[in-house]
Amino acid sequence: MAADNADAFFDDDQTGDRLARAVIEALHAGRSWAHIATDLGVPPPAVRDRLGVTDRDWQEAIVAHENARAARLDDLSRSRLS
Repeated sequence: MAADNADAFFDDDQTGDRLARAVIEALHAGRSWAHIATDLGVPPPAVRDRLGVTDRDWQEAIVAHENARAARLDDLSRSRLS
């Protein structure tokens, strides 16, 4: 989902809703959190204590990635208004 430019046309609530629906649909289709993260372009989280990467690690990585993307879009829209 490398749609930063397309998402600029939607407000944060619409973008968040679309992301939530996409994740729910992917989970219902049997996709793993790792697959969802890969589709979103999220880099793999660091492996802790050689235990491997858990679903929670992927979920946190997705949230951090999407928060950073939203901040970039917000910065971009603010610079356009200036």
